[in-house]
Amino acid sequence: MLRLFTGLSLPILLRQRLTVMQGGIEGARWTERDNFHITLTFIGEVDEATAETVDEALSALRHEKFSLQLKGTGSFAQGKYPKVLWVGVAHNDALHRLKEKIDRALTTANVPFENRKYTPHVTLARFKSPDEAKVAEFMQQHNLFSSESFGVDEFILYRSHQTKNGPVYEPLKEYSLR
Repeated sequence: MLRLFTGLSLPILLRQRLTVMQGGIEGARWTERDNFHITLTFIGEVDEATAETVDEALSALRHEKFSLQLKGTGSFAQGKYPKVLWVGVAHNDALHRLKEKIDRALTTANVPFENRKYTPHVTLARFKSPDEAKVAEFMQQHNLFSSESFGVDEFILYRSHQTKNGPVYEPLKEYSLR
């Protein structure tokens, strides 16, 4: 079985900048620099045949190139406790259109995927039971974070491997944008 998702990679200089931000929250599992990405659609566990169907559906997709900018910080909570700390993505219509096209292609190919409200972001850290005050302090300290714009000329089909040190994301195929 393959655990798949589609996403966007980040330029190396931006990944380095995000790595410098990390720290100051005890017990945080900080994202490795090579794992920084923006998820588009989480597909989940599929067999080899379904993975081929996913590739066929995504290969037929057409979308224009566009630019993105990272902006601000936030967190996702489970109950009242933050579980994920992230850097946001400035609103971008082209990004949302790409996500919709991917979802439509997967739906047409009868490939199930996670369908939840889309909040584009880059995960900085995950927590089990964080010091909420430290998380709030981090978000306040980095709330005005803003990256330079960067070009997006492809999206990627990733495979996620779980290891004892956390997930590793392996690019399986790149799909060029026009």
